Amino acid sequence: MKKRSKLSIFIFLFIGISVLFPLINMLLQIDFSNGNFQKLVASTAFKNALSHSLFVTSIGTILSVCIAFFLAYALNRTNIKHRSILKVLISLPMLIPSISHGLGLINLFGVNGIITQYIPFNIIGRVGIIMGSIIYSFPIAFLILDDGFYYIDNNLYSTAKVLGMNKWQTFKKVTFCYLKKPLLSAFFAVFTMIFTDYGVPLAVGGKYLTLPVFLYKEVIGLLDYSEGTMIGLFLLIPAFISFVFDTFFKNYGNVDNNHPFKREENKGRDILVSIGVYIILGFVIVLLGSFIYYAFVENVTLDKSFSLTHFNYVVGNNIGSYIFNSIFIALIVSLLGTIVGYSSAYVTARVKGKLSKFLHMFIICTLAIPGIVLGLSYTISFHNTFIYNTYVILIMVNIVHFIATPYLMAYNALLKVNQNYEIVAKTCNISTFRIVKDVIIPCTKNTIREMLVYLFVNSMVTISAVTFLFNSKTMPLSLLINNYEGNMMLGEAAIVSLLILIINVLAKVSVYILNYREERKKENYGIIEEAI
Repeated sequence: MKKRSKLSIFIFLFIGISVLFPLINMLLQIDFSNGNFQKLVASTAFKNALSHSLFVTSIGTILSVCIAFFLAYALNRTNIKHRSILKVLISLPMLIPSISHGLGLINLFGVNGIITQYIPFNIIGRVGIIMGSIIYSFPIAFLILDDGFYYIDNNLYSTAKVLGMNKWQTFKKVTFCYLKKPLLSAFFAVFTMIFTDYGVPLAVGGKYLTLPVFLYKEVIGLLDYSEGTMIGLFLLIPAFISFVFDTFFKNYGNVDNNHPFKREENKGRDILVSIGVYIILGFVIVLLGSFIYYAFVENVTLDKSFSLTHFNYVVGNNIGSYIFNSIFIALIVSLLGTIVGYSSAYVTARVKGKLSKFLHMFIICTLAIPGIVLGLSYTISFHNTFIYNTYVILIMVNIVHFIATPYLMAYNALLKVNQNYEIVAKTCNISTFRIVKDVIIPCTKNTIREMLVYLFVNSMVTISAVTFLFNSKTMPLSLLINNYEGNMMLGEAAIVSLLILIINVLAKVSVYILNYREERKKENYGIIEEAI
């Protein structure tokens, strides 16, 4: 049997055990014959939670995508300065758990919030959920739309100008036309994120119960796995619709931008756009800055003097073990996840056949599983096994939860590498392993680094996937925020949020420096070649 066939079988087995088995096992727990499902659907609590989720998700998604579109337009179609720095700032909300965004809003607009001391404002309820969801989700939509803008060829705009189209007609016929699919992808991605997130609603929702929080309280509070499974079924619906759309209607990497967009001079437009961008990013920075304020103030209501009380409490609460747990899990997930994702991408991108196409679909389907549903399915399926509450199950659930995006990074990168390398290697009697190790991997080093940091960062911030799977010895750092926030220890929760942010920023900066050095080396080699 060929090595590549063995690799395919191994990947299929991994996905079968880690994805299909727990998910199918969870869905089989639903008994439609005893009337419990009908009773749940008919209950007032469920109806309210569902309607609340649909309302905040719809409003949050529209506003989030609009903000992301504005930011992507500003950075790609205007002469706004410091674009690289602005892109980094836009990505900051992705580096902390979603519950931290809710916590930040409480810091600013809570009963004793920094801003509400001067301007009365009630953040608790649907307004808070919508605001927190927007901050949490707009960076993802921005990345999708930023990529979409990049792949619109400038010749299209030149043609529109020759045809006498005005700016509005050009926007409608060229920009919007070519951004339809990225816009829809961003819409579905954000809708799924907000609909299935329980971090923000748990922090600022109050009595305004959403479906994920309803599931969380049923499982954690009442240990009712049966009802939790039924609610999980509804959380899968928008994710499944998003998956179907993304699979059948989105074209990955089939558009080439041979002529980058040439920005026109327009100072008035640039000033207005810059103001808008800085207002949005200013709010994000103020929200993140509130963690520093709350972390090092004795008491926000009684004594606003500098204090290390909260810091000392967190340090004295064995914080080192939680940091170790998170970093250890994140490192193993990033390493194993990259190996699995890259190996899978090699099989699907460079080995022809129906098996490769099926494997591609198989891996992409993990995008359709919300973290909280995945965590619940693991609890039901592995509750009585030796891996439950261990690092093994936490690593496994994180790999499955985040594998699809790094896989797509590798898949698109490997498609761009010359497809004849393996044929030449076979002719020269060189093993596939050597050609991969010595040629293909060096050609895709930047992508591999991006895969590693993506898995690391997301493993550090995730709460939903691991909520049901830890014990006191394996508890990740991010889950401390839940505990502190639930006990209204906002200073302590702020310190944990800052720790996660710092660790993730260091990880991102490390990869940025490595990639920058790599690019500089290439530029230097190019200069030397030209000189020769």
